[in-house]
Amino acid sequence: MSQAPASLQDFKLEGVRFDYEPYPVGYSADVFPADVYADLLKHWPATSLFEFKPVLGNKYSLSEVNHPDNYHRFIAETPCWNVLHARIKSPAFVHYVIDLLKRHRLDMGLQGSKVEDQRSTGRRIAAALRYAAGRFPRKGLRSRFEFSMMTADGGNILPHTDSPGKLITLVLSMVGAGEWNDAWGGGTTVLKPIDRSRSFNFLNHQVPFDACETVHTYPFHPNQCVLFIKTYNSLHAVHPMTGPADAMRRTLTINIEETT
Repeated sequence: MSQAPASLQDFKLEGVRFDYEPYPVGYSADVFPADVYADLLKHWPATSLFEFKPVLGNKYSLSEVNHPDNYHRFIAETPCWNVLHARIKSPAFVHYVIDLLKRHRLDMGLQGSKVEDQRSTGRRIAAALRYAAGRFPRKGLRSRFEFSMMTADGGNILPHTDSPGKLITLVLSMVGAGEWNDAWGGGTTVLKPIDRSRSFNFLNHQVPFDACETVHTYPFHPNQCVLFIKTYNSLHAVHPMTGPADAMRRTLTINIEETT
């Protein structure tokens, strides 16, 4: 099996294992080397930098959309996250994930897609010229990078299938060994609607928890990645957690999505 590019050696998904029903979900442990992971945890952004989103299950978000000034400043001033951010935002990373999926018989027809490259104006111009010359399919891609937290005392994410523009989502747990108790919950749950007439949900209508049945839950463990593909039935959630108020479910969420 081919390995990650040299520039991505501190982020590895080669050990991923997929479940294919009711939609493809992958799970990979030990994504980062131990020293890299420890450094990322040590320099996790302060809660004061995040935007609180109570309507999303008491979620805190720091991203290109939520408190973007804080986000860009933190990335620029924090070396370990600056390096990882540059790699995740690169075309090499996007194509690495696309190729990884294809090796697991999940061919989304994205090979050769134009990927938004934010690293230099020259590269963006060159990419635009190649696109104009017809050397890429029409679909454009980019990766987005979000710091997320939810309080352990009731934090949750309602069942949803993700917006149509999202193609691939990677959720990386950012919690130290012994910091999280499985009894609190916090796992990513794959669901089916009890009423099968609600199975087609491409436009991401939220579904109440009591209208769903659980297919599988991927526990919230350190240094893991849960990867899933957006489909018409990619229903997933985080059930309300039952931990202490001072504990946070911290994740790094990476979305590979179509550009508009």
